[in-house]
Amino acid sequence: MEEYAPASAAQALEELETCYRDFIEKLKKSKASSVGEVMGNFFRAQGNPRVSYAVEEFDAAMTERLAALTALLEGCPAEEACRLAAQALELMLFYPVPADSTVAFSLSAFEGRAVALLPFLSPDQQREAASRYARRTPPRRMLPNQEKLWKALARP
Repeated sequence: MEEYAPASAAQALEELETCYRDFIEKLKKSKASSVGEVMGNFFRAQGNPRVSYAVEEFDAAMTERLAALTALLEGCPAEEACRLAAQALELMLFYPVPADSTVAFSLSAFEGRAVALLPFLSPDQQREAASRYARRTPPRRMLPNQEKLWKALARP
């Protein structure tokens, strides 16, 4: 297996964006194509195997790309690191909400990973993001990973 090593933080951010786009496309294509397949997925303990595979693949790829991005941000000047971290936060938290509930739920399940970006943001940026995040997903409707992230954003 080839070692993943982007040349710059900007490149790592681009690759994270590509990773998200690919994941969304795979989820859109994972829909059942017949009533029989829908029923089979309903009775299968793990649900739709194409969705499960896409989520597992995305988890590994996104984790790798986010780790590379945060490692590269540590070596960037503070202003650049802050700007790139804010862009990554936009990608991970403030994406257009998909109409497809499978896509929307799958993306929300990974929002908690954005906590790795918080050290690169100013306290004001974190508070502003917390406010936007709470407007987007009211705290009473947040998944546990979302609530944990929201609380970390709200108290820098």
